[in-house]
Parts: sequence; structure tokens; C-alpha cells
Amino acid sequence: MTGESTPTSNPLPKSDSATKLSMDQDAVVLFGEPQIGADGDAWIYLATQITITVEGDELTAAQAVKRLGAPLHLVTAWNPGGERPTDLVNSQNNLLLQETLVEYTNQIWLAVGRDADSPHHEDGFAFAGVARATAIAIGEEYRQVAIFELTEAQQIVLSCDNTWAVARPIP
Repeated sequence: MTGESTPTSNPLPKSDSATKLSMDQDAVVLFGEPQIGADGDAWIYLATQITITVEGDELTAAQAVKRLGAPLHLVTAWNPGGERPTDLVNSQNNLLLQETLVEYTNQIWLAVGRDADSPHHEDGFAFAGVARATAIAIGEEYRQVAIFELTEAQQIVLSCDNTWAVARPIP
């Protein structure tokens, strides 16, 4: 979701956490064929560590759901599609995304998605009060492969083309 971009076409390098998670019995395919790249990008996304800032407190996904309620959706405008723009361009895209989100809800918080095994991270937003289909459409508008949904029990990755979804217990 702002952070360091990677030079490859995949959003994150194949990480040890993603490899472990893809073999973990707790990670499940909700529907579709989630292998979207040679490295299994869906599993990389699912291994993302999420933090959400609420009133100055940096919360884990589980803490945020407990405090804010569920579901929460998370989206970024960082690194659209296969592009790897500069940090400045990514930040500008996120400002446009924030303006879009304000059209749908006033329940918006800063969020960061991090790869556990590298310095890669992307800034974005967590938001509430928006239907899943609308949240996915916003992600698609900003050319994202997927968005996140947090429930009381799961961290879900939903493809923006509605062809797959994967989940794990909320960390």
C-alpha cells in the first residue's frame, strides 16, 4: 500500500512468509484460481502485515477490527497494475484515492501493508461503511490486482476482477 517500489513485475518479492502461508492449513481459497503469477501473488498478498492508524494509535488488523468493527476494507493506489511509479507519483495517486473514498464514506483511516521478509511496504487506507462490491470497484478503478477485507475472523484478499479470493485467520 507508500513505500519502496520493487523493480520486478510482481508487487512483492516471493517471501518466506508467503511460502509458509501458502502451505499453511489455515490459509484457504474462498473461490477461483488464486495463482495469478509465477510466484503465486495471491499468497504474497495474503501474508501482508497490516497496520491501521486510529486516533494516533497504530493497530494490528485484529485490534482495528475490535476497535472499529467489521468489515473493514483496505485499498491503495500504490503501484497500479504492473507499473512501478516513483514514490511521488504513488503518493499523488493515493491523494486521489483518498478523495474518491470521501465520496463514499467518512470512516477512513491510514493503513500500511508490509511484507514481513523485506522492507517493501505500501501506504493506503482502511475504510468502513462501504459494500464489498463497491470496495472492489474502487480498487479496480485504481488498477489494483486486489484489495483486503478484514472481518472478526479473517484477513481476506479479494481480486479486483472478481476471479479469486483467499483468506487466513486475522492476525
